[in-house]
Amino acid sequence: SNGLTTYVFCYHYLQFILLWLSCAAKQTKLKQAKEEAEKEIAQFRAQVEADFQRKVAESSGDSGANVKRLEQETDAKIIHLKTEASRISPDVVSILLRHVTTVKN
Repeated sequence: SNGLTTYVFCYHYLQFILLWLSCAAKQTKLKQAKEEAEKEIAQFRAQVEADFQRKVAESSGDSGANVKRLEQETDAKIIHLKTEASRISPDVVSILLRHVTTVKN
């Protein structure tokens, strides 16, 4: 009877130790998985931030190029308008003089 009681006690004690070791192993695995996930998240965030900063830099560079291009286009249009105004100015003056000097009854 005493041997059986000792055997049952040892059996339950070993089950408890195995359960405790199993839980400790699971906790270790969970901790490692959490650390790996946090590391991957940090890497992903760093990559997204780097991509964002690269796009901001590219677009700001494009903005300068766009401003330069628009200035050139505007200057070209101003020159064209001045040329056209000079070309048709004598005709406009002639038309205006005719209308001003013509008397209508």
